[in-house]
Amino acid sequence: MPRVLEHSIADSRTPAFDLPKSFDTDDWDEFKPHLTRLEAVVTDNYISGSDPVICVRDQDGRNWTIELAGRARNTEIGLTDSAALPGDPVQVIGRRTRRFGEQRIKAVHLTIADRPFELYPGALG
Repeated sequence: MPRVLEHSIADSRTPAFDLPKSFDTDDWDEFKPHLTRLEAVVTDNYISGSDPVICVRDQDGRNWTIELAGRARNTEIGLTDSAALPGDPVQVIGRRTRRFGEQRIKAVHLTIADRPFELYPGALG
């Protein structure tokens, strides 16, 4: 809605410049296009947090951060804090970050203690 400034000049509220592509809202841009599989053990979970993640440790002792779907989607498929307890085995299928040295995966499918969770239907093909 236009507003009138002190000198009666209408301001249409349009941005002065377009944001670069790197600030686009697409969350998948920073992840590699191919899928990665990881077998690990849950060390901690923040499923009900504002940015839902679980922390896991693989067989080589490396710690990973696994990004999950939004809270509404996680709740819809039954992925709650009690579904991923520390010590539970987890299989992750997802896209690894493009950032060198960062141990982070955006999950599309999880299997926690033999219970499957499809975070993004159709992402596996």
